[in-house]
Amino acid sequence: MPRRGPQDAARGNSDARHRQAQALRGPQRGPGYGAGPGAPADQPGTVPFRSSRPPRQQPVEWYHEQDVDERPTIRRAGAASGTRAGTWLRGLTGSLALGLLVVTVGLLGVQIWSTRQGEAGPGTSMIVTHAVGVVLALVLQAFADRNRDRRGGAALLGVLIAVFGTLWFWWWL
Repeated sequence: MPRRGPQDAARGNSDARHRQAQALRGPQRGPGYGAGPGAPADQPGTVPFRSSRPPRQQPVEWYHEQDVDERPTIRRAGAASGTRAGTWLRGLTGSLALGLLVVTVGLLGVQIWSTRQGEAGPGTSMIVTHAVGVVLALVLQAFADRNRDRRGGAALLGVLIAVFGTLWFWWWL
């Protein structure tokens, strides 16, 4: 059976207008609680809504319920939906990339503190290589989150290499 949309109220159907207004207002609570357009505004900050414009006239579109689900689904060729293991692996690599970011910010803080104390600190090369590893890991992670195919899997492998390579080179993990 065909249905008509919410345009009934705009065309003058008073029954539909009443139902639409009732749905917008919600439950009736009584005066002072914003019960509707005609309720008094005895609470501070509440003003009854009145529009100066007449309602727009919208064309009525007839449709059948089975027509709604017949829209074509557009998918990229070769795109795969995520698996549970892939989702877990993306979460793990994202956590590792974020952890490397925290380590890099911590190293930067230690370098600034040690410079102010007159000490040597971790060194510029260590901070720069950590920063390069973080940028590489975060870019690859963002790519892997958006592409759940073989290219995304290769990006996840790149995140693991960037994070563990940085940690292995500087911290002998």
